[in-house]
Amino acid sequence: MGATRPQKPATYEFEAEHLIRALFDADSDEAVILELAAMNKVELHASGTVWNTFLWLMMNTMKDADGSTLYSGAELGKMKTDLPIKFH
Repeated sequence: MGATRPQKPATYEFEAEHLIRALFDADSDEAVILELAAMNKVELHASGTVWNTFLWLMMNTMKDADGSTLYSGAELGKMKTDLPIKFH
């Protein structure tokens, strides 16, 4: 007697440019894929280097008028855990 197993969702690999496009261009294909991942319809994977590239971008470009970064390390860490991406 065999039970049917749920089908595993399609898997996609995100690179840094995909992550940036997904987060900053709501009309992009990458944003659609990120939303599908949030609904558990697809599975997203990325290397730790992808996150480090995104982190570098955020820390070096997202600054206020005084030159201070807009996001704290804790906020960026929460963002990483909230993203529906499995970083390896």
